[in-house]
Amino acid sequence: MYTTGEIAANICLEQPGLDTLDILVRWKGFPTYASTQIIFSILTANFYYLEQNKYVQWSPTAKSEVMVPGQHETAMALPWGGTAHPVWFKNDPRVANCKAQGGMFARPVMEGVVQITAVVEDQIKKLPKAEQEKALSDMAASLQAGMPPRENPRENTSVDSVHASGPLGRAHCVIHGICNYKQTGLLQAYLAYYLLQAPPKRVGFASGCQAFGHRELLGQLQAFGLVSAPQLTRNGLTVAA
Repeated sequence: MYTTGEIAANICLEQPGLDTLDILVRWKGFPTYASTQIIFSILTANFYYLEQNKYVQWSPTAKSEVMVPGQHETAMALPWGGTAHPVWFKNDPRVANCKAQGGMFARPVMEGVVQITAVVEDQIKKLPKAEQEKALSDMAASLQAGMPPRENPRENTSVDSVHASGPLGRAHCVIHGICNYKQTGLLQAYLAYYLLQAPPKRVGFASGCQAFGHRELLGQLQAFGLVSAPQLTRNGLTVAA
């Protein structure tokens, strides 16, 4: 689900001299049972961001008020497991700093996650590992035990926003999309199709963009009508992405 944000980050980094990434992902909709279980499973983990090429741990209760492109009201964002972005950019010579936050548009849901995180810190982390997993699984099942409604492109929207900066340069890329699960399914189908015909661009532990190219993945998402054209500014000027 974070591949679209990574695409936006790489579009920003096409401008030389930028070394800091500030990444935000927002989405609307209700997660599936499996997604809810995954979200809860990471609550006992430590979250990290990248600062001067080193991992730095987020506070367990870290949260931010952010401005989401395309709306006037602020929204709550969480480290959300630290996300994978600091991992992918850890050994990228272009990047020294990387923070990523995300969450759902629905503020009550985000406030609920903050409350649950506090419970995890105060109570569940003190339990043995097996009991932790059962407690978190039960909490997740109480929130989502069935199949969510079919994705509606008018309702299930997403926004990926990346600010990239350097000593003398700035870039900002925003990608609006629809139907997160369809985006995920399309990318998986394309990667399988790709590998039947050609080797990946990078082998081993790699992100989708590293293995298959961010422009290639963007092209697939646009071809099937799941994301709009990126909105890109460089040093304050709107440019073609």
